[in-house]
Amino acid sequence: MWDGKVAFALIFAVLAGAVVGRIVAAWYRKRVLALMSQGAPPSDAGAPAAALPQQSRRARTSSITQNRRARGRLALTIVAISLAIGLTQSWWSLQFVYNETGYGPIKLTLLGLAFAWVMVPALGQLWRWSWLRIALASTAYVACVGALVWLRSTGEQSPATVAFWLLGTIATPLIAFGLAASGRARAIGPYLLPLFLIMAGASVVGTDLLQGLMASETATQRLAPVVGAFGAWTTIGVFALAPWLLLAWPSWRLARALARGYEAKRFSEPLYLMGSYWLVALLVDALAASHGIGAWSLTVIGCWLWIPLGMRLARGWLAPPAEAPNLLVLRVFRRDAQVQALFDSVVERWRYSGTASLIAGTDLALNTLEPDELFAFLNGRLRNRFIAGGDDLARQLAAIDVAPDPDGRFRVADFYCFDSTWKLALAALVARADVVLMDLRGLVAGNAGCLHELGVLAQAGHLQRVVLLFDTQTDRAAANAAIGAGSPRFDWFDAGALDSAAAEAVLARLLEAR
Repeated sequence: MWDGKVAFALIFAVLAGAVVGRIVAAWYRKRVLALMSQGAPPSDAGAPAAALPQQSRRARTSSITQNRRARGRLALTIVAISLAIGLTQSWWSLQFVYNETGYGPIKLTLLGLAFAWVMVPALGQLWRWSWLRIALASTAYVACVGALVWLRSTGEQSPATVAFWLLGTIATPLIAFGLAASGRARAIGPYLLPLFLIMAGASVVGTDLLQGLMASETATQRLAPVVGAFGAWTTIGVFALAPWLLLAWPSWRLARALARGYEAKRFSEPLYLMGSYWLVALLVDALAASHGIGAWSLTVIGCWLWIPLGMRLARGWLAPPAEAPNLLVLRVFRRDAQVQALFDSVVERWRYSGTASLIAGTDLALNTLEPDELFAFLNGRLRNRFIAGGDDLARQLAAIDVAPDPDGRFRVADFYCFDSTWKLALAALVARADVVLMDLRGLVAGNAGCLHELGVLAQAGHLQRVVLLFDTQTDRAAANAAIGAGSPRFDWFDAGALDSAAAEAVLARLLEAR
């Protein structure tokens, strides 16, 4: 009976996280857009540049080779941790669930490979795959492992039996992952999932309390007037939802603790998502095993501890170079799909080599949303993150975290600006940048903001390279007029078709700037 209650809590939390995550995402983008158009001219807009935190102008470069190696090391770490979890889960299953016959190393390994399928969505999210691609890759992985399992199985196990078992293993977690951590909910749903799990658990406890009261004749007599006045369904609703009021504050504290853990670099977004995927997968396995061994099945969740242990062991191996270059990302606004694809294919990969900065906009609002920003928004304090003048800018520049995450990647610093302060922020961000990536696809002579940015870049002699992306719709004459006299630092790149090869070429030009 308890397993059904746990399943209900999990299903409710996933569905609530998916729905509320998408609602909050739309609300967040709308609020960011509204705030960007506000703001009076800053009273200290003329603050001298010397008053702002300055960055050392030591030349800092990396290489595409270092970047590839860093990406490979993190991928191998995720695979190694997943295999450790899968093999431990396999041993547990063969020891306590499928213990009718003995087992050897081959059976243990094949079953461990089957359980380790969670590495596929973990890697897919790291590499910014679409959820359809993740689902297809996961299915292909378990199909290959399933073929090996069937070849080693007895004659009593048909291919259909093996396929049914494997699909049952991955179907529920895949659906849960797809609902709660795909599309617009990706940046929000996973962080709301623990809150809704607590709320769902509280509702289960509340309805169990009502059931217990109804079993008592005295309590039933006391509840009868309430049920008669408000109806049975209303009474059930009160017992199901009233515990939410009691747990609202502890749930919010838990959410804030997650945000503080992220700020303190105890985990990164890919690690949080991998941990969430594995927790759901292990919980689903525990529910399936509970029909045979009862509550003892929950001990399989202990396999999850391989994640913090593995990351601690790999921390030194994943550590990036000490001198990390800083990338400034500029773009033509109102081209959301193109800019988001550029962010996923180039900027996300840059993070293995250095820090990145950008002026926030609705196009990348969800790509760069971090837990502390999410809960600042839910607390009604998003406006406090907007730069109203030089003092706010200096404070935010000083607070930039240039240390890498536990996974060896660097973070993206996004600066929220009013229409009246973005030029002030631009000047400071250019001053601390080493290289610049500017997406000029679709630029027209009327894009005064982008032309102003080009003029500022032309005057910044310290920049090692400025990569300018263009397509057939780019007004290069207007851009060149804004730049003025030609400079070898400005590197035009045809990004009409920004496929993986083109993204790699753009990344190489940024990393190997001289």
